[in-house]
Amino acid sequence: RLAATACPPRFESRSAEAKAGDARATLRGGAARAAATWHLVGRTALTRFDPAAWLGDAGGPAWRAGPHRLNGDARFDLTLPEAVASLTPMQQLAAIRGEASATLAPSVLAGVPIGGEVNWRNADGVAAQARVALDADGNTARFEGRVALNESGASDAWNATLKAPALAKLTPLLRLTGAPAGSAAAGSLDAQASVSGRWPALTSEGRLEARGVRVGNASVQRADAHWRLGTAARAPVDLEATLSGAALGGASIETLQARLQGTSDAHRLEARIESRGLPPAWTDALQAGIADANAASAAAPASSKAATIAVTPSPSPASASAAAIVATAASAAASASAPAPATTAGARSVAVLKAEGGLVGSARSGLTGWRGTIDQLEFRRADGRGAPWVSTRDLRIEARWGDGPARVIMQPGRIDLIGAGLRWSRFDWQAAQASSPMRFDVQAELEPLLVAPLLRRLQPDFGWGGDLKIGGRIDIRSAPAVTADVVLERREGDLTVTDDVSTQKLGLTDLRFGLAAADGVWNFTQALAGKTLGVAAGAVVARTAPGATWPSAQTPIEGVLELQVANLGAWGNWVPAGWRLGGTLRASASIGGRIGAPEYTGSVVGHELSVRNFLEGVNVADGDLAMSLQGKSARIEHLTARAGSGTLSLSGDASLGETPQAQLKLKADRFQVLGRVDRRIVASGDAQVRLGSDTLAVDGKFTVDEGLVDFTRGDAPTLGSDVQVVRRKGDAPPTPESIEAAARARQAATTTPTPVRKVALDLQVDMGQKLRIRGRGLDALLRGSLRITSPDNRLSVDGTLFTVDGTYAAYGQKLSIDRGRLTFNGDVASPRLDIQATRPDLDIRVGVTVTGTALNPRVRLFSEPDTSEMDKLSWLVLGRASEGLGRADTALLQRAALALLSGEGSGGSDQITRALGLDDLSIRQSDGEVSQTIVSLGKQLSQRWYIGYEQGLNATGGNWQLIYRIARRFTLRAQAGSDNAVDLIWTWRWQ
Repeated sequence: RLAATACPPRFESRSAEAKAGDARATLRGGAARAAATWHLVGRTALTRFDPAAWLGDAGGPAWRAGPHRLNGDARFDLTLPEAVASLTPMQQLAAIRGEASATLAPSVLAGVPIGGEVNWRNADGVAAQARVALDADGNTARFEGRVALNESGASDAWNATLKAPALAKLTPLLRLTGAPAGSAAAGSLDAQASVSGRWPALTSEGRLEARGVRVGNASVQRADAHWRLGTAARAPVDLEATLSGAALGGASIETLQARLQGTSDAHRLEARIESRGLPPAWTDALQAGIADANAASAAAPASSKAATIAVTPSPSPASASAAAIVATAASAAASASAPAPATTAGARSVAVLKAEGGLVGSARSGLTGWRGTIDQLEFRRADGRGAPWVSTRDLRIEARWGDGPARVIMQPGRIDLIGAGLRWSRFDWQAAQASSPMRFDVQAELEPLLVAPLLRRLQPDFGWGGDLKIGGRIDIRSAPAVTADVVLERREGDLTVTDDVSTQKLGLTDLRFGLAAADGVWNFTQALAGKTLGVAAGAVVARTAPGATWPSAQTPIEGVLELQVANLGAWGNWVPAGWRLGGTLRASASIGGRIGAPEYTGSVVGHELSVRNFLEGVNVADGDLAMSLQGKSARIEHLTARAGSGTLSLSGDASLGETPQAQLKLKADRFQVLGRVDRRIVASGDAQVRLGSDTLAVDGKFTVDEGLVDFTRGDAPTLGSDVQVVRRKGDAPPTPESIEAAARARQAATTTPTPVRKVALDLQVDMGQKLRIRGRGLDALLRGSLRITSPDNRLSVDGTLFTVDGTYAAYGQKLSIDRGRLTFNGDVASPRLDIQATRPDLDIRVGVTVTGTALNPRVRLFSEPDTSEMDKLSWLVLGRASEGLGRADTALLQRAALALLSGEGSGGSDQITRALGLDDLSIRQSDGEVSQTIVSLGKQLSQRWYIGYEQGLNATGGNWQLIYRIARRFTLRAQAGSDNAVDLIWTWRWQ
């Protein structure tokens, strides 16, 4: 029932009730206006309320799982002015008189029993009191506070107590907050804190104990802290905290110890944090390299400085300034007539901080900041090995916050970052505000640093050397407008690269990277000049509003780029080992577009280009390149090269925008892909290549014009076990730190995940008529065709290959391959086999069949007409039936049978016959009355012609035989020596 009166306004609800299933809500109360104030009084109750029904799908599965049953009531009796919304928060607290309370009767939320109450009271406008008490299945939280409403705040007091002996019981409530599936709570927590006064004059004390606490992905094995802190002048300050076994996500802290003692205006802080984690593996190598560089720099005499390129930022067009850079770099390179002067198991890191200082300001006028000195700041290995990664001492610093935006000011100082020295004379940073951006004022210098030791640590197998030193400076201001002058440049010296042939100097005469900004004009410049490397230079200008702190991705740019390389062979050390480059290359382009999507207009020209790897048999020469750059696209006008007596050509277009793509056409005409002695492939064909940011598609058809694959020869040669590699003179011996750093760097490189490129292949490969395969006793021409695809990024091969005019040497015989098929059905490593090989020039047809797969072949003997297994083996090995075999022949058959069962096609005798160039080499016993040992050897000249020689060991002479097989049953034999004869042999067999 609802009632109202017009004057004065009054509203009253004697009874209001709502139901939904088992849930019920009731409301009784009213509101009356009198003398510009409102008086509110009422009571509301809630019974068996389920919030999941109101949240629906927005609540997620945790809310739907329940069960939820909330019961409670609330009462209020308040008086407040009409203009309460226009008052400050403190004025609102003072203006709202009366009391209000809410009680959560025994309820269930996500299956956890909960209860509690909240009370608020302001009876006289002098002080407001609040009290909160919550209980969740034995875990309790209490909060009590008093706020002075008409005083300075000296009587404000707050007390909080938390006792949670069983956090694991709160796991269902944690999941209601949207924590990931599987998140849980565990451990116990006991804390008490009190705060009195009002900012900036506060006093606090309390304690905290945590044991085995885990909430989601954050955990602490043990934490203890107690404190007594005050902000008033000379208020005592005492804090001591210890923590162990803390983790948050992937970061962990093994131990933390912190102690703060003194007063608010004069205190000292000491903290030590120890962690199992270490910085990335490259930091060790980088730091060790810089340490070597510093040591070498201190020991070596100073050498004369070479000329450097000076670039003065100006508002002139980018093309003019870049042209000047290129001209100066080319001049410097041309005028240089002389070369430049010569995760470990158990590892922990520790951070140490020691500082002293005090709060600035007063409790009456307000605290404005903190001023002090950092006596020591280090981040290093806990075992003390090696130099600190970060180190600084006696750093005077001031932090301000009370009289404006947050601000940090550091006096001139120096810091070691991973071994490199950075010295600054000015540092002033100010946080952004709603009306002004972030501001900074920095002037610093990078101390000269030797580069070669650093590169040796980062690339220990590359062969870096030399005495090149680089340095830099930083000068940045953001007010009243952003101005910047940042330079990293060569100070003196040169670099060398040593490979397995010689040591080559790069002949550096200039190396510079610069950034200059003034009045919204940003100039980015790069220059590299060297006798060996050539010249590379570029300049880019971006124009922004004068107050912009950095150009955005949409900022328009203009500039130029120039590259001249007289001999690409100088860059050969940047390609994988064994590969060599050659030729000349020149690129010239103007740059436009936006920083996020630059556009290039110009050309790239190359002559006499070559790529060689003699170990792999690659020798591509006489390359000629012409490519045009047209804004967001590039076009390869032509790219031709020769290998052997054939040619290769490539043409196509590419898009260089935010999503780079390329479409290329490849055509080969009797191009020698491989030219090794044992692997030679000459192919012709064409293909379409499509490249995307994460895709590669290749469609084409190729034919093998001629080739040889000889797998009897070994792969790449290796050093013998008795060869010892001696470090070249001048290289520093490895230290335990360098060995460990290199191992960590290799491990990081191998474990770093690489993006997976989607590959779509559809290649037709025809073996042609002249591809020969040889090895393991096999010698045959290979024909047929294959289709190569890549479903789901896995290589798949389909098709059939078959042999022509093939032979197979086994058991001392050269078998003719009558049928040889390899059928691929996807898996390239396991084609199906269908091979039949027979021994020629016999009265019966006998041989071997191989079926199954390459991974699981099945070998058996066969003969026509069919005979016993012993006879098949006898005909195959000895060339005659098994009747009348002597003891030696029987032993030979047994060894052959064992070889067949074990899968061996040939034994040591096959290796001997191959070495002598023979097809037959055997020893047998004669069948006459006087047994003697006879040695026979022979050579199959063709399918029908055979020449042989045999001699008894006790005889003074032997017999030469020339055999011509006229037909299957007719053989003509001519014999000369101790027994001269011509025989015509007709064979007839029956069973």
